[in-house]
Amino acid sequence: MSTDNTNLDSKGIERRDLLKAGAMGAAGLAVAGLGVNTVQAKNIIPDQEKIWTNSNTGRRVAILNDTALQIGAPLAIELAKAGHDLVIAQPEKGLVKKLKKLGSKVVVIEGVEQEGPNDETNPNHAKNLVDAAIKNFGGFDSAYFRTAFHGGADILNVTKEQLQKSFDSNFVAVVSALQAVLPPLMEAGRGQVVILTSSSSVQGPYDFIPYVSLRAAANNLIKCAAMTAAEKGVCVNAFGTNFLNYPDAIKSYGGKDKMAHVESKLPIGRMGEPEEAAHMAVALLDGKNMFTTGQAIMIDGGYSARMDDLKFSKW
Repeated sequence: MSTDNTNLDSKGIERRDLLKAGAMGAAGLAVAGLGVNTVQAKNIIPDQEKIWTNSNTGRRVAILNDTALQIGAPLAIELAKAGHDLVIAQPEKGLVKKLKKLGSKVVVIEGVEQEGPNDETNPNHAKNLVDAAIKNFGGFDSAYFRTAFHGGADILNVTKEQLQKSFDSNFVAVVSALQAVLPPLMEAGRGQVVILTSSSSVQGPYDFIPYVSLRAAANNLIKCAAMTAAEKGVCVNAFGTNFLNYPDAIKSYGGKDKMAHVESKLPIGRMGEPEEAAHMAVALLDGKNMFTTGQAIMIDGGYSARMDDLKFSKW
C-alpha cells in the first residue's frame, strides 16, 4: 500500500481501492477487504418495470401548485405521460382535458390565486393540495411548487414593503410548502420535491434586490430542508429557471429588438422553451432518480455560468 497519506482516508484505506470497490457496491468492498460493516448499503434503486408509489391506487401521484405559468403545464403533461395521477391548481385552459386524455386522474384545487388572499403566501395553499392527494389517492410521491413575486429596486431605492412582499412570497411560502409536503413523504419513507426558484439567485440584476436576494435565500433553505429529509429517503431540490420563451415573453422583454439583445447575452444564443425545462424537472420527480438531493439546478442557457472575462482570447 502506498505510504503517500494523500491517497488514504482516515481509516488508512487507499482511495483507488475504494473507488474500484465502489463500482461493485457492498460486495466489492468486502472483496477489497474494506469490510461491509463500515458502509451502510441500502438498495433503493427504483424498479424500472414497476415504479414505486406511496398511493393506494398502484399509480404514482404528483402535486403541482401552478399549472398555468412557467413550466407547470408542460411538466404536468410530462408527468401524465410517465403514468402519474395529478393534484393541480391553476390549470391553463384545456390542460385538464389533455391530462385526462393521457390517462391521468386529475384533481383540481379551486381558489388558488397568483395574487390575492389565496396566493402562495397563504399557508393553506400547500396544505390543501396535500390533503386532496391523501383523500383521493391515499398519498402522493412527488411535489412541484412555484412561488414568485417579481418586485425590484436597487439598494438606494428598495422599500421595506417590497422586501416584505418578496420575503413572504419567495421565502416564507417555500417554508410553508416544505412543511406541508415533507412530513407525509418522510413518514412514507420516500418521495421527491422540486421547488421552483430562479437562476437570478446565482447571477441576477443588481437593481432587483428583493427578488434576487430572497431567491438566493430560498435556495439555501431548500438545501437545508433536503438534509433533514434525506435520512428518510426523500429528495428535495431547487430548480432555478430564467430566459424561458413563454407566450408573452417578447412583450415582457420589451419587444423583438429587446428580445434579440437578451438572447445575445445567453451563452447558448437563444431563449429556452418551457418544455425543455419541464423535461429536466421531470427527471427529479418521476421516481427513477433517488440519488439527487440538496441541489440548486440552474436552467438558463448558461447565463449563470458565464465566464466571459476568463476567455484567453480576450486577455
